[in-house]
This record gives sequence, structure tokens and C-alpha cells, in this order.
Amino acid sequence: MIWLTTIVILVLTTSLYPVYAIDTRLTTTRSIADKRSYNETQINYHTTVVALQDDNSDINRKTANLEVINQTEIPNGKIIPEFTASLINGNLTFGDINRVRSNPDFILIDNQTGIIGYALPSYWNFSSKPCDGIFTCKPSSTTGWRDNTSLQISINSPHYSNGNWSWIYGKEVGVNPNERYELVTHMKLNNLSRQSHIVFEGFNETIKNWNGIKQCPPGVSGSLEWHEFSCELTIGSNITKIRPVLNAGWSSQPNKEATTWFDGIYMIRLADENFPSDVPTIINDPNLKIEVVATGLKRPTSMAFLGPDDILVLEKNNGTVRRIINGTLLSEPLLDLNVGYLRERGLLGIAIAAKNENGYTNGTTNSGDSTHVFLYLTESKNGDTYIAEALSNRLYRYDLENNKLVNPKLLLELPLTSRSIHNGGKVLIGPDNNVYTVVGDLEGSQYQNTSTMAQNFRDGLDPDGRAGILRITQNGQPVNDIGILGDGHPLNLYYAYGIRNSFGMDFDSITGKLWDTENGPGYGDEINLVEPGFNSGWKAITGKLWSSSVGGTSGVGDTLEDFDGKGKYSDPEYEWSETVGPTALKFLNSDKLGKQYENDMFVGDWNNGNIYHFELNKERTKLIFDSAFEGRLNEKIIFAKGFSQTTSYPYGGITDIEVGPDGYLYIASYGQGKIFRIVPRSLE
Repeated sequence: MIWLTTIVILVLTTSLYPVYAIDTRLTTTRSIADKRSYNETQINYHTTVVALQDDNSDINRKTANLEVINQTEIPNGKIIPEFTASLINGNLTFGDINRVRSNPDFILIDNQTGIIGYALPSYWNFSSKPCDGIFTCKPSSTTGWRDNTSLQISINSPHYSNGNWSWIYGKEVGVNPNERYELVTHMKLNNLSRQSHIVFEGFNETIKNWNGIKQCPPGVSGSLEWHEFSCELTIGSNITKIRPVLNAGWSSQPNKEATTWFDGIYMIRLADENFPSDVPTIINDPNLKIEVVATGLKRPTSMAFLGPDDILVLEKNNGTVRRIINGTLLSEPLLDLNVGYLRERGLLGIAIAAKNENGYTNGTTNSGDSTHVFLYLTESKNGDTYIAEALSNRLYRYDLENNKLVNPKLLLELPLTSRSIHNGGKVLIGPDNNVYTVVGDLEGSQYQNTSTMAQNFRDGLDPDGRAGILRITQNGQPVNDIGILGDGHPLNLYYAYGIRNSFGMDFDSITGKLWDTENGPGYGDEINLVEPGFNSGWKAITGKLWSSSVGGTSGVGDTLEDFDGKGKYSDPEYEWSETVGPTALKFLNSDKLGKQYENDMFVGDWNNGNIYHFELNKERTKLIFDSAFEGRLNEKIIFAKGFSQTTSYPYGGITDIEVGPDGYLYIASYGQGKIFRIVPRSLE
């Protein structure tokens, strides 16, 4: 957490909801995790206004007054979502404001300056047992979530001897019944701490009394390094205020000090009918329209069709496989898996192979049975968990029988590092009926002694399944027992390598060649033609050679690992220099939207909720676009927009694009929790 040593109060007189705080976190994100992710290469101090809600459907206000107390400087920054703010003559001036419909009512319970001063913040109130009695409370300047500031509470006696918790009350926040929030908290414990937790109490206006309504987290025992906990809360009837209560745990040993650190406690308003989502819109084609197919999904990541109007959809954090039939989300999931969902982990990829006279092939089946379902997930030991504990990234094959997924077969067990991003996860059945899945570098390319040759560290470790596209049979075996890059395991599984991270790939519906999207480190997002043995260049190269640090083709031979000439680097076919977070990639093998779109490429993004449209050349090896605009957010290639969630949490854009059995494009929106369909306007 990045803090500024100042207090800034935003005053907006027409605000529909109260404004509580200004958060100073960097909100630029390029990953599928959420808006709390940090851009790896752009850690800058930003002032982020996160509590602005106008009562109009579109924000047209250009300034809002600021009262500044003990503030020497406010740097330029970003307002969630994605438009800039700067302090000019006492006014906050917004840029690119029309991109956004509204902002979330984001309530930061702990204050920027609260932990930095010499005393505890004034809004933390202590119970009848003062903090200088049984418990010792003080600000810490040596540890914290994202920085070195936090609130430290210690005790040197066991629970049975003191009979109480610390009961330190936080700021009261006004709420309304039926509003939905995500509660986010951060804690650290030493090895002696037992059952530390944070209670959220609600004030019942009818009986005029405070009562606990949620623990987030419930009792946790140490040792535990800094962790982020996330819980959802629906405000009950007659509840008008809530407040956090810090309950540090007791010591497991008498006369030895147990310490719990608290930091970054806040709540985020979730979408509901009063917080409308962004509205998807087709750009420059009045003959098409967008329909809502299904709602009520929680963080959908991938989908696959069993048949017409019959879709399986994955929910990232819940680890659930949901089924949608004729637009209705069935109440019970087909499968509920234990997943670790920290940041980009979770239930991530799905592919279906239906049984026919040629075996199990890519496609749909009218019966929905006799079907293989392939699932990529980060599996955990004990239920769904946000903390770091997890087993590994795994690829399973299930059988669909009687509306249940049964007979799990583990096909791949992939590495998992202490880092929680760049897991990849997309799964495809290729034209050869083999299974293809992409795995990122697990954010493990910082150091040569922990990186592999598949990440273009020529003296690195042997490839271990990271940073590549892997190809296996539907039984989990190497294809033809012969590897493209080599015969040793798991090198013999690599179809491509040098991949930092990817959330999308598909086979050209005409040539059968594979294409993917890849995410760069704040620049150099890519679309690639992936030939067998393709080397995407990471970590030596990001984006095209002319924009990379390699300095041109003359340095390639000395920089890249080629596995004895079997691997081959090629430049991306398209590059964004300003990151958009490209995700899904799909070829439209249908003329249902018009002949002009048949077999063209469509790409979704995370940051903006855009769909980009690309035509291909006659040989289908290059994308057709105006090269003068490459690298920028080129409006000429935007086909549709508005599939993101920018008005409330969870933020996020497109996670999947598929072509349904009806020949239309289907889009999954992570933030909105919806499946959309693009159809001709004339369709009844």
C-alpha cells in the first residue's frame, strides 16, 4: 500500500453517495487479477480518487473542489476508472472523462495518514480495556502491505488468562439495506499469534445496537506473512452503519509476545441495479446489435458450448463449472473444485471434445453426454482460498455424464511459484484433436537462477512447463512421442515458448494455424502467429525488435535460446505499445454477422472491454491494419466496446470470446458477470 503523508477531502455537492476517501494506490492494471494489481514497470505515486459518484448517467462535470490540509504537492494520477486528474488552482480537473459512466462508491476505512503519525489515528477507538493495558498498540514503520507502515497490536498472555480480545473499533461508515460490498483486509501474524480476526459490526437502527455481521477473515493463527483477505457482504435490513473491529489474537505461550499487524482495510461497493454496468456497443456497424444471454455469473473466465443454447462457464474464485441452458443459469454447478484464487490464479480454462465416429473431437454434441471436458485450474488443498497456499496449476480431463462431471484424470501437473500471476490457463482442442494449453512464466523471469531456457535464459534451468504453449494428447501423453524442441520431458510437450503470459489463443478456421495474444510488462502487448517451435522472445524481447532493448536483429542470435536450431523467433503480427491487456482471440468461422466478417479475427481486452477486429491477408499470415496507428489504442480496429466493468467492483473486461453453434459471437465479461451475444439487428 502506498501512502501520502496528507489528508485530502473531496467535496462534490451533487454526489449521490457520500465520498469517504482518496486512495493513493496505483490503479493501472494489465492483468486479469483485478484493479489492485500493480503494473510491474510503472510503480509511481498516484493520487486516485475512488469515491466519486455523480447522479447523472454520464459524468459531465469538469472540476470538483478540493480542500487540502498539510498538502505540499499532489502528483498527477488516475481516477478509477482510467482517466486522469491533476490539481490546477485548487480544482481537480478530469481528463478523458467521457469514457466513464460513473465511479464506484469506494470506501477506504483506514486513512492515508493514520499509520504514519507518532500516535494511533484518532478514529480508532479503544474498548474498556485500554490498549496500554493488556494489549500494546502502536504504529509500525517496518512492515506493511505494499509498504512499511501498519498498525501493530501485541499481547503476551494466552486467551484463557485475559478472557478478551483487543476490540479496537474503526471508523463508522453509513450504508443502506441490500447494498453489496466486498470487504478487503490485510494482516500479518508472528508465530505466537492465535485466532486474530477482523469483525465488521452493523448498527441496527431499530434496536439501536451494534452486532457482528461478518468476520473477514475469521480466526487466523500464525505465523503468517502479509495476506489479503476478501469477503462479500450484503447489508441486512435496518442496518444503517458498519464499522471494523480489530481483534488481535492471544499468545500461544505465556509471557511471550504475540503480534498481529493490520493494514489496508476497506470496502468496495459492488454492482447492483443502482450501479449500472457499462453498456456494450457496436462501433460503426448499425446492422449488428448486442444481446444479453445470461447474468448472475461471478468472475467468469472461460466458456465452451455443449450444444445450441447450452454453455459451460467457469467461475474463477468459486472454482465452479456452471451450466447455462436457453439463457438460464442452472442453480447448481456441475462441479465445484477447490481452487487457490489469489490474483490470477483460479479456475481458468475449459475445452470440450465430443465423441463421434472419429473419436473425441473438437465440437458439440446434441446429447451433451459422451463428452470430455478439460479444465485448467490452480488447485488448493482445503477449499477455495485467497491466501498463498495452493498445490499447483493442473490440467484435468472429466467425463460429462448425467449432467455431472465425473472420472477426473490428471493430465498435467504444472509448476507453481510463490508469485500468483502469469498462470495462463487457456485450453483448446486443436484441428489435430490434441489438447493445447498456455502457461505463463509465473512471474518467474526476474532471476536467472530460478528461470528456465524456455524463458530465453540460455544458461537457465531446464524447461519445466512454464512460459510456453504445451501440446498433449487427450490422454495426457506427448504427441507421437516426439517433441518439437526436444525429447526430454517436459520439453517434448512444448509447442511454443518464450511466452510471458497469455489469456487467448485460437486456430485459424481456414489454415489451421495457431495464433495467440500475449501480455507485455506495461508495453508490448502482442498478437502472434504461432508456428510449431515458435519462440515469442520473452524475456529477452518484448514486442517487435525495433521497439525492444535488443536493438535489432543483429543481437538475436546471441540473446535467444533456440534449442539447437529447433526454435524460431518471429516478431508479433500486431503490437500495442500502450497496454490494453489483450485476452481472448477468436476466428469467426461463420457468415452469420455478414460475409465481410467471415473468418476474420476478433480479440478482446481486459483493460478497456474492447473487441478488436482484424482482417488477414490472402496468405493468412499477416493482419491488415493501418501501420501508422499500430501501437496506439487504434480506434480503427475497435469493433465493439463497453464489455468491461468500470462503475463498481469487480473490475475487468473480456475474458473469453467464442463462436456458438448458431454462428454468432459470444462474449464473457468478467466484471459484469454476464455472457453477451452479437447478432444481426434484424434477428428476432
